Amino acid sequence: MSTSRRAPVLGVAVTALVASGLATAAPAAAVSPDVVVGEAYGGGGNSGATLTNDFVELRNDGPTAVDLSTWSVQYLSASPTATSRWQVTALTGSIAPGGNYLVQQAAGTGGTTPLPTADATGTTAMAAASGTVAVVQGTAPLTCLTAADCAADGRVRDLLGYGNAAVRESAPTGTLSSTTSASRGAGPDTDSNAADFSVGAPTPTGSGGTTPEPEPEPEPEPAGPACTAPAQTIGSVQGNGATSPVAGTRVTVRGTVVGDLQAGGLGGFHVQDAGDGDPATSDGVFVYAPGGRDVALGDVVTVTGTVAEYKAARDELPGTATQLTSPAFTVCGTGALPEPAELPLPSTTEQREALEGMLVTLPADLTVTEVYALNTFGELQVSSGGRLLSPTEAVEPGDAARAVAAENAQRSITVDDAVSANLSTSGAAPPYLTATDPVRVGDTVAALQPSVLGYGFDAYRLQPADGTADGTTFTATNPRTDAPAPVGGDLRIADYNVLNYFVTFGGQSRGAGNAEELARQQAKIVAGITALDADVITLHEIENSAVTTPATPYRAVETLVAAIEAADGQDWEFVRAHEDTDVITNAIVYRTDAVTAVGDPQVPADLTAFDNARSPIAQTFAARGEVFTVVANHFKSKGSGSGAGNTDTGDGQGASNADRVEQATALVAFAQQLEASTGDPDVLLTGDFNSYRYEDPLDVVRAAGYQDMGPVLAPDQYSYVFDGGSGSLDHVFASPSMAQRLTGLTVWQTNAVESYAYQYDGYGPFFAPDPYRASDHNPTVLGVSLAPVDQPATAAVDETRPFRGDRVTVTGTGFAPGERVTVTVAGRPSGSGTADDAGQVVLRPRVPVVLGAGEQPVVLTGGSGETATTTITLRSFFQELVDRFLRLFG
Repeated sequence: MSTSRRAPVLGVAVTALVASGLATAAPAAAVSPDVVVGEAYGGGGNSGATLTNDFVELRNDGPTAVDLSTWSVQYLSASPTATSRWQVTALTGSIAPGGNYLVQQAAGTGGTTPLPTADATGTTAMAAASGTVAVVQGTAPLTCLTAADCAADGRVRDLLGYGNAAVRESAPTGTLSSTTSASRGAGPDTDSNAADFSVGAPTPTGSGGTTPEPEPEPEPEPAGPACTAPAQTIGSVQGNGATSPVAGTRVTVRGTVVGDLQAGGLGGFHVQDAGDGDPATSDGVFVYAPGGRDVALGDVVTVTGTVAEYKAARDELPGTATQLTSPAFTVCGTGALPEPAELPLPSTTEQREALEGMLVTLPADLTVTEVYALNTFGELQVSSGGRLLSPTEAVEPGDAARAVAAENAQRSITVDDAVSANLSTSGAAPPYLTATDPVRVGDTVAALQPSVLGYGFDAYRLQPADGTADGTTFTATNPRTDAPAPVGGDLRIADYNVLNYFVTFGGQSRGAGNAEELARQQAKIVAGITALDADVITLHEIENSAVTTPATPYRAVETLVAAIEAADGQDWEFVRAHEDTDVITNAIVYRTDAVTAVGDPQVPADLTAFDNARSPIAQTFAARGEVFTVVANHFKSKGSGSGAGNTDTGDGQGASNADRVEQATALVAFAQQLEASTGDPDVLLTGDFNSYRYEDPLDVVRAAGYQDMGPVLAPDQYSYVFDGGSGSLDHVFASPSMAQRLTGLTVWQTNAVESYAYQYDGYGPFFAPDPYRASDHNPTVLGVSLAPVDQPATAAVDETRPFRGDRVTVTGTGFAPGERVTVTVAGRPSGSGTADDAGQVVLRPRVPVVLGAGEQPVVLTGGSGETATTTITLRSFFQELVDRFLRLFG
């Protein structure tokens, strides 16, 4: 196959895309004649920051003052999704010609220097590394979520995208940090963020200048209570319920520091006393003392503080953490740490509440069951009794699934790193990981460092007692492998999710935000695909170039195929079919030396059921004289839904279940049409069904006779991990005849079990052009035998209720040509014959007259020992006499 018509291999490919304009972000609206973003900083209050607040500084490059009383500054996250919303800060007053205007935003828990006097104040928590800021004429939230759409919105006066922001003017600035901002140069606005801004130390300037308000003389730290002051037990402060019985009152307690969490942004320490003898009350409590005097593990302290129940603004569940606020404390010496209390797993909320704030120990058999938040908040989830399963992967939806969800919650707990900053924006390395030594779902805990039990962000969590994550280690129980496990067969078919592989940027595009990110993404995908050593591959979440670049409707798949060919030296083709409306599509690629496409690709004639999903794409192939059809699928996701039956009922199936059932029904009808139109019953249905094993859509497919091959050939292997639960959203269904050809199936654990830190846009120092975390779904590989399927021999009689003494015709099939076949009736030898070239034999044994009434076996036995059985049914002797008489005279 010639590749001259294809896009060149990346980075030549990326260079060409940029040069042609297909991959560049849309320009912003017209250059602002006056008010522009002068500086933006999102690291305020983060670890390592000096300034306490985020800010946006405006500048008026026009000749006259501008009234800002109806304007706003708005902020959007760097990688917006369909549910993302702009955060609005309304402005007041005006900005003088050549003047500045300072908008103060949210504060973090760190930093020591306040901003100069602000001209407007908001509460937006901007990301330190990447994000988008817009100056807007109006206060209604913007609705644009792409660079092109924002450029077309006349309300946008100016816009800044920093870091890897998807919404930006032309190209974004460099990535920012806790100590750097994006600052506009002196030149005029050119509508290129990269050209107009530089990265450097933040210099907030308002209408009143740059001099910060003088810091007031610090008030002397209140004297702590005497070491001999009367103190009540911590158990009496905690109480035996979910909240403290003395909330809002000021109390004095005495105990040992068992958790030093002052340095990582949590701003306090845990104190535990000797206990009150009541197992229902916790003997530990968190003292919230940001900026207070340093304490150390083992310090004995007397603390006076106000009892409060802390709940983060984003928390959805009713749980809170009891803590002492506005504390005054005295270090009264040192002492030995108490013996840690045993936190059992499984454990109930009540059991955990009774240990909140205390030093705890856990069972030895802990398995890593979730790593998604390692690169953001430095946390992972562990469980007892092995990794958790998604509820409907384990049981039927409904009450049974709800019971599994409750059990999962009791079996697992979060292991945190005592750092409050978002690591993905602060630039800090995730804990526990190195570039070549990951912690993966399925690994086990080798050593759990001394930890205290805290509560926050809707979950009980273990915080390291010393405030660092250095003491917890893991065993690679589920290590990386260089290639999938063997699957046998003569042909290999694979299924691979390419995680929004787009070769264009801006507009409707997803995935990589620029050419550099695309090069990294493609390198990982190609490494994963070539390691599969597959002959046919179904792909999902690849750019639908027919929508994004209609003039080159297969640009994305052409680019990827060219890169695969460059990597493995093989000749690949792709099926020319695509989704009709969505920006992502299914695709099928194949090696031309292994299979031949038979006929044109097909999609369902009626695509109504797939309005909110991706159209199935089918292609029939021939290999070594055998014919089979592959159908690539991607059903509607679980995250959203509208219309009857599509709300999330809490039964474990998520939203849009009715739509997925409709899509499964349409797929089955399409597959049956394919069997009829191709004249071959061998059909494979592959892809992302967005349904776990026991969910309704898969019941539809199974009921139609297609077998879910994963549980048969690869039990306990899963393609996806979500919310701590492993399960398979991706499936291989085989028609009965195709199922007989499958020699093996494996789910290669390269993606879903890995931390996001290893993704192409994860933690930069960990990037490698390898197959690990190339996507969020694990790929599947199956082996197919192309040898003729050995069909079992069959036997059939022409008359199932013969008379005794009559001859019946017994036809046998499936025997070897030329094989000698004998027949017995009720165990009595009754003749023999030779199978013809088609393996068929016809015999006419006589029914013995001495047989009793009822069912009697008729057995054909070949010389090879293979047998085929059918039956005849005989009447009673009296009934047979009557029936013979009626036959003769009736």
